[in-house]
Amino acid sequence: MGSLEALSEALLDTLKELSAEKRPITTAVLKKAFSARQDILLLLCPESAMHAAKRSPVPGNRPARVALPESETLKRSGVAGSSLPESETIEILPALRNLLLKFLDNIGPAGTGCFEGRFYELQNEINECQSLSPLCLLGGQIGKVLCESIDRTIETMEYSNGFLVELGKDLCRMEEQLSAYQNYNLESSQIDSEFHNNLLLQTDDLNRVFTSDENQQDTYKLILSKLKTISKAIELKEQSDVVRLQEANNRIANLQYNLSIYNQEILKITEQAEILEKEVLLDGLTKIHNRRAYDLEIRRCLRQYHRIGEKFSLILIDIDHFKRINEDYGHVVGDKCLIKIAQLIKSSLRQSDFLARYGGEELVAILYGSNSANALDVAEKIRRTIEETRFHYLDEIISLTVSLGVTEVLPDDTEPEIPFDRVDKAMYRAKKEGRNRISEAAGMPLRQ
Repeated sequence: MGSLEALSEALLDTLKELSAEKRPITTAVLKKAFSARQDILLLLCPESAMHAAKRSPVPGNRPARVALPESETLKRSGVAGSSLPESETIEILPALRNLLLKFLDNIGPAGTGCFEGRFYELQNEINECQSLSPLCLLGGQIGKVLCESIDRTIETMEYSNGFLVELGKDLCRMEEQLSAYQNYNLESSQIDSEFHNNLLLQTDDLNRVFTSDENQQDTYKLILSKLKTISKAIELKEQSDVVRLQEANNRIANLQYNLSIYNQEILKITEQAEILEKEVLLDGLTKIHNRRAYDLEIRRCLRQYHRIGEKFSLILIDIDHFKRINEDYGHVVGDKCLIKIAQLIKSSLRQSDFLARYGGEELVAILYGSNSANALDVAEKIRRTIEETRFHYLDEIISLTVSLGVTEVLPDDTEPEIPFDRVDKAMYRAKKEGRNRISEAAGMPLRQ
């Protein structure tokens, strides 16, 4: 690893440590942190760092960290005061900038919802940094945003886990109630069976009375006795049935109430899931799909293409000179222009097509079932629509154009990066050739 790359890695490690400890990123804190790193001092001033290390050896495998006087530290670190030689500063800046951008790209999945816009802003600010000090401060801001995003994710997970725990308890209670209701029905069946058997016995006794040789007076008495017994049994059975029916109604009402509560909880978690899905797959500013949704959809499209031959095309759209809009009119105006352009592009596509904000001022469309010829026609419609649209700011009219790249899926496109790299090169070729134009990716099959 080169010395400049090693220095960049060391600076980034320091920023990560400060972010993990949730320490405020100030000049004083950075000054102290950098001066305590021997690896940084060795890269900036090997002689002084080695001399200090020999005076104060630190046991263990980890390199010792030494502290230089404040003025010396600032002078050699380039954080404040005197800076590094201009040639070294120029080389360190892009290396550190690229490291921070790579770090942002790797943690991109954590930046959902309201954090997505902040991640885009940090990317723009990193690209615009021209010195080490503000770049170091941005590293601290990245850590802060990441911590907030992680906290939000943990809260969501805790909510979901809590719901699942309560859901499990509700299901157990419902299972107990159903089991009790089943036992209740079984008990009722046994009572009915006993009552039926008792009536049969009484009927058999009456039958024997009618067929016996006893005198008429005794026969009447016996019949009356049996009829009273049967009448009393029926009366008791009716009373028992009324009580048991009331108990059954109460049990059913209780079960229905629990089912109602259960349905309310399901509705609540469904709404929460929909909100989370929007946060995860929709761009917070333009309200169209985001990079994450695109990554999922392009993979699905490639699987469909290789499985059943369902073709598609890509259009990559980049707003020309969008940085000037933000610089001349402010980010609020730039955001409004971006929102309007997303709406215009969406209205130029079929309702079934897919549109996402890929990042910054880049948007990507997936045209299902379209070849590159169809995609070129759609791209021209988008280009012309935006060129003819006038964006108003106070009494001033802002004219915007876009550069577009077009490609069609090919048999060799086994990974999402392959067609995107092709359409990305086509889009940059359109910019290089003068902007406000369309370029088809190289290597497309000839059309009849």
